[in-house]
Amino acid sequence: MVSEILKNSLIYNLLASAAAWFSAQFSNSRIINRFLYEGDTLAVSEGSIFTRIFNAVVNAFRWLFDKLRLTKLLEGSIFKMTFLWCFLVFVLAPVLPTMLVLALTLVCFGSLALRLFTERDFELRHFALNKFVLIYALVYFISTFTSVNVRGSLLGGVLTTAFILFYFVVINAVRTKKQLHVLTFCFVCFGVLISFYGFYQYLNPSKFSGSWVDKEMFSDIGFRVYSTLGNPNVLGEYLLLLIPFVVAYFFSVRGIIKKGFFFIIGCILMLCLILTYSRGCWLGILLAAVVFLILLDRRFIILILIGLAALPFILPETIINRFMSIGNMSDSSTSYRFYIYMGTLSMLKDYWLCGVGPGTAAFNMVYPSYAYDSITAPHSHNLYLQVMCDSGICGELVFIALIYRAYKTLCIGLKKAAKKDKIFIIGAISALSGFFLQSMFDYTFYNYRVMFLFWAVLGLSVLYANTDVLEEDRR
Repeated sequence: MVSEILKNSLIYNLLASAAAWFSAQFSNSRIINRFLYEGDTLAVSEGSIFTRIFNAVVNAFRWLFDKLRLTKLLEGSIFKMTFLWCFLVFVLAPVLPTMLVLALTLVCFGSLALRLFTERDFELRHFALNKFVLIYALVYFISTFTSVNVRGSLLGGVLTTAFILFYFVVINAVRTKKQLHVLTFCFVCFGVLISFYGFYQYLNPSKFSGSWVDKEMFSDIGFRVYSTLGNPNVLGEYLLLLIPFVVAYFFSVRGIIKKGFFFIIGCILMLCLILTYSRGCWLGILLAAVVFLILLDRRFIILILIGLAALPFILPETIINRFMSIGNMSDSSTSYRFYIYMGTLSMLKDYWLCGVGPGTAAFNMVYPSYAYDSITAPHSHNLYLQVMCDSGICGELVFIALIYRAYKTLCIGLKKAAKKDKIFIIGAISALSGFFLQSMFDYTFYNYRVMFLFWAVLGLSVLYANTDVLEEDRR
């Protein structure tokens, strides 16, 4: 009854007409249509000299493996089960030490290589985004050796390069639609365990460090949870990558029990995100929600406007105060970041071309000379600034081009995908959007495990946008 009254109201019809007009202009725009156009990138790639060299190397190894009878010897080997190794490191990364994540990543690379050398019908998948990821990894690898402190940048450069390239493991290890959903499902469900440990910290704050709270300004915040990731902001960034996929599952499944299951998971993850008290992550999840709802159904714009207007009246005072402190220089966290941004920009005037090199050691060798108010920091607290600090203008431009290409790939996939896959592409776009917004307030790649998960989720997202390359589920 209420919905019928709303639909017949003058305000609703005016808003609906305006939304329809903007939607038509958007759909008919030449810029948008150009953005959604995909050229024949595969033909260009196959004709390049680099592809020919790569194919020649692969054929040489295949010949060698055949001659040494390694192909037969390795048949059925666990080392060729790339999806298994990919699954283990993808799901367990939040609880594993960084060096163990690196070790398992290298095992994944080895497993993928073994499949490529021993299975003649196994081919690496080509997507337009691939070359941008590859170039970005190459830029970071080179930046390691042009660093102001090569020894200090070596470990960080190797970790960054390896974790960027894990994107290729994901897009090639997942061969069926069932594997894609198993990997996504386990990825989000494991987040529940991470959240439960965060709840344990919140209930037992005396057992854990609570050094991320400005007690003078936020006396009502007792503790900020960080679970297994060592920092509340890092935990929030991890949850930003999870929650939109849980929402996608909620909308895609049928039946009250299944929907209830994912609703509960979503509530657990959201509560944990709230308890991080990370303002950037809160803004990130709000943006992710707005993007998700608009892409799901443009009519949700009205609901979004009503929801945003109602937020000040329904949110607890603690959260409102935390939000209202954004931009307040009296807040130690805000002023700390502002001065770091100023110092970093001053530094980049002299190091804009090649950067200073990846890693904390390289940054701290140069940054103190440019620091404002003698404030020291391990990084610039902004992903986009830090990419330029690490790899200079080349790395920055490639990273921006990579983000553009990622969105283009997902939007093209959204346009062509079947209805059951569209919801997960929407989830992927939302997750990346929330993560990129938080990246404006923090260096979201500072924690190597979160960096690893970002590239893994990017690979997962590209597969959802190209499910036609996946084999049908075997019954």
